[in-house]
Amino acid sequence: MRNPRRLLLNKRMLRAHNLLTSPPPEDSLFWKMWNACTSIAQQALATDFIQGIGKGILDPTKYGAFNVSDGYYCFKGAQYYIDAESRTDNETLKAFLHNKFTSYCQYNDEITNTWHLKDASGIVPIDACRYYSDYEATITSQEDPIYTIVLMLPCEFLWYWLALQLSSSTKSNNLYAEWIKNNLNPESAYAMGNFLTQYQVDYPGAIDEDKAMQIYEVAMTYEYENFSAATLKNIT
Repeated sequence: MRNPRRLLLNKRMLRAHNLLTSPPPEDSLFWKMWNACTSIAQQALATDFIQGIGKGILDPTKYGAFNVSDGYYCFKGAQYYIDAESRTDNETLKAFLHNKFTSYCQYNDEITNTWHLKDASGIVPIDACRYYSDYEATITSQEDPIYTIVLMLPCEFLWYWLALQLSSSTKSNNLYAEWIKNNLNPESAYAMGNFLTQYQVDYPGAIDEDKAMQIYEVAMTYEYENFSAATLKNIT
């Protein structure tokens, strides 16, 4: 898969919205949410799926099955993000959500070509993936669209962090080296984190940090559960 699953930011968008891709401030909501969920990140790192990628020993059938199941999430997610975009007047937030939609459309096109799929209708996802998608549908349709950014962050940053942990010991002939390489970029996550910081300055009290922490933790847990379930016998 050449196109990474993460949000693809271009220089034009960064300039137009004065977005920073450096790490957010240490006391930012971005790091508060991440630090509260590092134990879940460690659980994800310890899964047979992620360890198998790092060591290059993951059964390719399991890898393929995970990607097809994950395709269900990405096909559904594209529509969720465009729907959330229609519910906000904040131009920077609209740009983030539209770019996520565009990124998923590009990724989904590659999924259909790589795995010979038409769309999500023929995919039977693992339960964790389906529940995660349903949760995403709820947040993007019922909560203030700013919380969609919060919802996106576990996926955007966890996959980078996992790839980073694996990168130092990955051999060049690792079958999954491309997965690791494609996820070794935190800029989109950092840009969203810095945007949240500025949003809190511009709109004091608009983000309920307790709610944000809860949404983030639920999404992070679903990320872990997806990786955990990926090597179970009943998904292939």
